[in-house]
Amino acid sequence: MRDPLRPADPPRAEVLAYGALAAPLAFGGLPLYIHAPDFYAADLGVGLAALGVVLAALRAVDAVQDPLVGWAGDRWPHARPAMMVTGAVALVAGVAGLFAPLGLPLLVWFALMMVLASLGHSLISVNLMTYGGVWRDAPAAKARISGFREGFGLAGLILAVSLPAGLAVVVGRQASLLALAFALAVGMMICLPMFLRWLRGASFDLRAMPDSASVSLRSFGPFYGVAGLVLLSAAFPAALILMLVRDLLGAEELAGIFLLAYFIAALPGAALASHLAGRIGAVTVWTGALTLSVVGFASALALGQGTVGLFFVICLLTGLTFGADLVLPPAILSARIGDTGSAGIATRAHAGLAFLTKAALALAGAIALPLLAQAGFRPAEQNPEQALDALRWLYAGLPLVLRVLAIALLINFHRKGRI
Repeated sequence: MRDPLRPADPPRAEVLAYGALAAPLAFGGLPLYIHAPDFYAADLGVGLAALGVVLAALRAVDAVQDPLVGWAGDRWPHARPAMMVTGAVALVAGVAGLFAPLGLPLLVWFALMMVLASLGHSLISVNLMTYGGVWRDAPAAKARISGFREGFGLAGLILAVSLPAGLAVVVGRQASLLALAFALAVGMMICLPMFLRWLRGASFDLRAMPDSASVSLRSFGPFYGVAGLVLLSAAFPAALILMLVRDLLGAEELAGIFLLAYFIAALPGAALASHLAGRIGAVTVWTGALTLSVVGFASALALGQGTVGLFFVICLLTGLTFGADLVLPPAILSARIGDTGSAGIATRAHAGLAFLTKAALALAGAIALPLLAQAGFRPAEQNPEQALDALRWLYAGLPLVLRVLAIALLINFHRKGRI
């Protein structure tokens, strides 16, 4: 009979205490890049091109910020809990401030609050993934830990999507987004102490970073390349979905339902991916999930006015595969860290993945929004056909190409033993 306490099977109560923090953390991740740009463009009147420039600048900040967070965690591993507490304060303040602009010009305020929220998110997410990655050695355990963490993250995303949609019709959009910030603060006050209590009783291989650590990071290059393409392919739809639903489908009142369907479908997708990864390997499962997602993006090229049913099916299909995209890359990276004996730079390695996630979201906005503006697209207004074509191809066509390239690279690198 299997011993539930052996390294391959971390106890369920401990996995829950570890992973629950991902739920409030999700409030400062993807929803910011879904709600914030559209809120500033459609509600506050900020130009799309200007927002794209700011998002590109934020990507440059992340390029410095995330590696620094990773370096600090590896340099002073015992300071990680304090970093996470600091990150919680910064994340709550940044999200609240983002939807309550005060005094400064809107673009300046948007940039400052996004930087503050992004820094807080990095301080928590990078260290959270690191603890999960070095907690257990067995590949099946890594997939299970990642699955629980991302499952909580999806639950947070579902709440972050449904709360503003449900409240907006009663109190208005801005007040509903501020309610999101309040829910974030409450979630952090509940889940962070729970995590810290778990942390005091857990044991890890957390060593200070060796002087030669930077050399070891080169072995993660193929993984980062594939993960970056996948994350970028997901970032374009994330940045454009509200515009697509409102301005292409003509179904703005259904936006919350579409987002809920997407994230709810991701829950069984994450669970199934975690289960299959422990049996047939994370890379094999990820390859299959990416291939299935290509079908969804190809179908999205047929979207137009009134194609609500088709888009609902696409949301379910791509949401299912999104669950695999959440669970499998951190598990693959953790396994790679173990295979290369790189526990001393684990935080830097996970910081690289966190940077790619935020960089993809920022880069998608920096590319898509100016291109839409150039095509004559105006959010929440009547648009010419060429502008709607640009929206459709940026939402589905470009991600489709990126996913096909990612699949080819993943198969090639895996055959060569580099992932």
